[in-house]
Amino acid sequence: MKSDGQAWALAQLAEIVQASSGSLEVIDTVEPTEDGEAVVVSLSVDCSGYPRKPGGIPFRTRERLLLKIPANFPLEVPRLDFAHKRYGDFSHVQWGSYICLYQATDSEWQPEDGLFGYMQRIDDWLRAAAADELDPAGMPLHPPVTYAVSSLKIVPTQNTPVVEPPFWAGYAKIIRENENRIELGEWIESQGTIPDGRLAAAVLLPTGMPHEYPKSVSELLEELKARDLPIKVIRLMIQLGVLRGESGQPLIFILGAAMRGIAGGPRLQHLAAWRIDAQRVDEMREAIRASTSDDPSDVTEFYEWAAKATIEWCSILEDRPEIVTRRDAESASAWWAGRHVVLLGCGAIGSAVAMLLARAGVAKLQLYDKDVVKPGVLVRQLFDRYQIGANKAKATAQNIRYTNYGVEALSSPADIVRLLEVPERRADILAADVIINATASTMVATSLEKQFRTWPKAHPPIVSMALGHKADQGLMTMAVQGVPGITLDLDRRAKIALSNLEKGKHVLDEFWPVSPDRTRLFQPEPGCSSPTFRGSAADVMALSALMTNVASRWLASPSLVAARARSFDLTGQRTGALNEFEFEWPTDIVLVDGRNGYQIRVTQAALAGMRAWMRRSERVNGRRVETGGILFGHADEFLKILWVDEISGPPPDSLQSPTAFVCGTAGVSEMNTEKTRRTRKSVAFVGMWHTHPGGIPLPSNTDYGAMANLLTSKEFQAKRFLMIIIGADSSRPLITGTVFERADYQQ
Repeated sequence: MKSDGQAWALAQLAEIVQASSGSLEVIDTVEPTEDGEAVVVSLSVDCSGYPRKPGGIPFRTRERLLLKIPANFPLEVPRLDFAHKRYGDFSHVQWGSYICLYQATDSEWQPEDGLFGYMQRIDDWLRAAAADELDPAGMPLHPPVTYAVSSLKIVPTQNTPVVEPPFWAGYAKIIRENENRIELGEWIESQGTIPDGRLAAAVLLPTGMPHEYPKSVSELLEELKARDLPIKVIRLMIQLGVLRGESGQPLIFILGAAMRGIAGGPRLQHLAAWRIDAQRVDEMREAIRASTSDDPSDVTEFYEWAAKATIEWCSILEDRPEIVTRRDAESASAWWAGRHVVLLGCGAIGSAVAMLLARAGVAKLQLYDKDVVKPGVLVRQLFDRYQIGANKAKATAQNIRYTNYGVEALSSPADIVRLLEVPERRADILAADVIINATASTMVATSLEKQFRTWPKAHPPIVSMALGHKADQGLMTMAVQGVPGITLDLDRRAKIALSNLEKGKHVLDEFWPVSPDRTRLFQPEPGCSSPTFRGSAADVMALSALMTNVASRWLASPSLVAARARSFDLTGQRTGALNEFEFEWPTDIVLVDGRNGYQIRVTQAALAGMRAWMRRSERVNGRRVETGGILFGHADEFLKILWVDEISGPPPDSLQSPTAFVCGTAGVSEMNTEKTRRTRKSVAFVGMWHTHPGGIPLPSNTDYGAMANLLTSKEFQAKRFLMIIIGADSSRPLITGTVFERADYQQ
């Protein structure tokens, strides 16, 4: 009984036949007698109009085809066969008669087109087959077929050797195996040194094989003999493979033929795998051991077995670089392939990023984390329950090896802060192509800043990643060696940049909160457990993947004189408004304070502001009159770093002359209050700048006297004062910075 789908197909077929003017005829239709059976239609197709070329299928004037329409049509694709097996030696014809119409049925078949689309596909296939264009130049060749009967999968991982006529004979080293698959590694020529361990026998041909591989051992041996491969070679290699295995293990025989590649291009090896079952291998081993030169019973026994045995072909799952194009080859993550990466922290972000990088094909991962896997973190960190109690770095390395055994995964439970203080260990880290800081630790950020404080400096790009308290926002920075700062510095830059954006408040509130509700810590376990964020594995993975992709883009086109930061926002899934920001800053001007050892980092914007005020003074007051203003930034007494982010011109009550600049105070308090509030205490008053037009930018006796008076007075409460002096002129300024400490003047 026909299904509705089959009835629809037959109605469409009738329309096609009527419109074909005799080029398509229905010879016979066999309808199903039971539900679920296929409708079988015998068709006659006029092939006389298809252009013919040498190498194409030599169709007769009319060809008989058998069309089988399944009951579930169009949700199941019909099957098409020749009514004979004359064309079984051609590619795209399998089992002697089956016509392979689709390369990827799931994506190419369109159910809504029904039989109209299917018959058009048949016409296209027949036209291409007659013109020898089933494998057009520039397109992948259709590989030969073996009809697998074993559930065991063979995975070759290394490119095959170059095959010189008449053949290559040797072995493939078995590097991993379980009940599902056997992975093959190094190829070893039979004349070379045979290593210890389990081997698969292998023969590679410089020529092709039939499109359909033989099903019996005797037929296979005849095909190989016809290609100048002595059967004795096959026997000896199989026997050596037998002797190198253990009892109860099957033997794998690899057969390669030059039938892979791009049409019109060089031919690569297509591999097939023949599995000889363990019982038969054990019998061969016993026969070999019982054999003598006077009674070579193993030879006789081999040929007797080959005469009647069938071949148990295995499926090949290709992992050879010469065959497989990586599915991520054109993605951002392709940058990581072959790289050496240091990952600081293997928690929420680190455990996710490590797996992403392993799948992207990094060559080496150095993992650092001092903590252990606890039950509570399993909800969002990429560990298994059996890893509870294990060191996170070690557990992550283990997971990486399961994912990609080709990655050299090294782990250390060392405290990162202490590790950075050891020159030899620090050198190990600096040998990487990139360092990723996924700790979210202020101590690690401070330690990185301390270790790379010297200027100029050399280090690989350092990428730092952090998540918000609900894992719906992320923040990432990247420091290159041309930029003075690392994580702590760039986080501060990002905070200031966001404070200047009207729409940046939600990121400020996330990472630098002022609300009491946000400053209260979340502790998942009562007592002294470490505070953390709330969020799921999906949240963490989504943000970690986004940050990794953007880091890939940054690293693929690095700027050696620019620092970068970017915020990531998943809150738009709830609010419908996505607010993300990306910043890039040129490198600071770095001044060395010779008095108290501070490193002074002046932003390009601050320097540009001072030069603008200098040009204005030169226009209005003349080129010899001093000018100046106020400096706003931040000082870190531990790191001995003083940042200058913003400046002002001379306050209105300042005095300017060719011999001195006396900085006024009018409006300074108000400016300081505004900047402190806006940047959430990241920018505040730090000192004063002034010029020495046409002169050397060194403090004068007047400057020293002013500092002594200021830092011993009761009116000025700060611990230090930065004085920046600019000599020469605005077009070619000479700049120095000096930090005066109150302690310098205390008895």
